[in-house]
Amino acid sequence: MPTLTLALPLVRPTVATEFDYVVSSDGRTVSDHGTAPLALLPRAEIVVLTVPARALSWHAVQLPPVSASRTRAALDGLLEDLLLDDATQMAFAVVPGRLGNGRTLVAAFDKSWMRAVLEFFEQGGRTASRVVAEFVPTAADATDLQLRVTGPAHDAIVVLLEPDGVTCLPLASATAVLSSRLAQAEGVDIRAEPVVAELAEQILGHTVVVRPKTQALLDASQCDWDLAQFDLALSGHGRMARRWRQHATALWHAPGLRAVRWGALALLLINMVGLNAWAWKLDAAVADKQAQVRSVLTRTFPTVRTIIDVPLQMQRELGLLRQASGGLAGGDLETMLSALGAALPPASHAGAIDFAPGRLTVQGIDVAEPQLEAMRARLGTFGFTVQREEGRLVLQAAQRQ
Repeated sequence: MPTLTLALPLVRPTVATEFDYVVSSDGRTVSDHGTAPLALLPRAEIVVLTVPARALSWHAVQLPPVSASRTRAALDGLLEDLLLDDATQMAFAVVPGRLGNGRTLVAAFDKSWMRAVLEFFEQGGRTASRVVAEFVPTAADATDLQLRVTGPAHDAIVVLLEPDGVTCLPLASATAVLSSRLAQAEGVDIRAEPVVAELAEQILGHTVVVRPKTQALLDASQCDWDLAQFDLALSGHGRMARRWRQHATALWHAPGLRAVRWGALALLLINMVGLNAWAWKLDAAVADKQAQVRSVLTRTFPTVRTIIDVPLQMQRELGLLRQASGGLAGGDLETMLSALGAALPPASHAGAIDFAPGRLTVQGIDVAEPQLEAMRARLGTFGFTVQREEGRLVLQAAQRQ
């Protein structure tokens, strides 16, 4: 599933804004990259927006045990004195897990800017799937000093990655702040974009690993938590569906599960072949039974040439045989009167009788409900049903299927 990851500008984007982007189908390799305005960006089902490091501030706070619905209000109070702007105008994102001292790490950024960004992509038909940070804090057990150098040569910054946050420093004056840490660190991991790699080596005095902007965006897209939280949270159901798709895609492309994928595919194909074979066998059995029924009809009644409805034609032919032999059919008057007489309570007298083939209506007989139920049970054994309709008893020959 292709994922489009792009870098956001520090200002509100417009139709003329060009975005650095990278496209990856597996999260590990770059299949396409470049710079383009929104209308010319490649199509992808998953769109990841990367917030630049300069747009974020990081704060470690002692978050009280409150419900999820009250976390935002608690953060307003905790961060009110730590922010330069009004806390209600800021968006907050809680980093999963806690620091070693039990404190919680929170990222803060301009809410109105992020709302404008999300609306811009929504109106452009590129709804954001996730919002991630360009750089995230390091793991709690990290021992190397982690530095990232980014930006144009005239305004480059050094990004210091630590377990309790991310700090941005101007590259030109970074040595004044980092010299002691560079000297005392067990190991130093410095990665820089190509345009500032040589300058970073000169200023910091350490070997720098060149990391292209495309790789930085690709790494950022692998962040497993989202900056869009609380009132900026992306649609709940759609977000859940996207996460399921992302997890499914990750499992499908995982190299270690290749044998499992092939086994699942083989099992699916075997089941499809087996189901088709079973359906064919059932169809053949049904066709054979139908042929046997038709054969019984044509052998019993050789005069039947065209077969349309076997049960109906069989019943009709049996009726003709009864008429020819003088026998009584189930729907004849004599048969129905005999059955009704056997089922009626003693000393019952009918006032009037109306007969149509298969239907006998008797007036003037009043039976209680228990007697009527007994009549239904007995007449049912003869293939008749009886109902009470407006004070009359209606006897009908049951339809034969």
